[in-house]
Amino acid sequence: MRLKSRGLGRKELVMDFREYEVIREGKEIVVVGTIREPITWDFSIRMCEDDISGMSKLLLCGAVIRFVLGSFFVRKSKVRHHWTGELSEDIETGKDFAVDAKEKAKNRIVAYEETQAAEREAAEKAAAEETVTA
Repeated sequence: MRLKSRGLGRKELVMDFREYEVIREGKEIVVVGTIREPITWDFSIRMCEDDISGMSKLLLCGAVIRFVLGSFFVRKSKVRHHWTGELSEDIETGKDFAVDAKEKAKNRIVAYEETQAAEREAAEKAAAEETVTA
């Protein structure tokens, strides 16, 4: 996928969704990864229940459905895509970065769980102190 934004100084960032990790944090889904071209940029995309209707509208659009079905049945087209190397090289590179993304996601989950545990402990301590003072 290519991402363009005027806020990025008219840069075009190349995103490879094969390399990213999807994790669950509470009531949100988080996509975590690193953009490598033309700059290295760690990112996360957070989605909640309110985003489902917009995502569904996007995915169920006729143009997207035709695009997805066409990619399944006409996969070996001669059209050059936005990947920079040969397909086999892109796949190997994607696998390497997927391992890194999984490690980062695992660390993020551990940090999230530790934060949640600390918040629960603080709430329990506050409730116990409130009970003692009452």
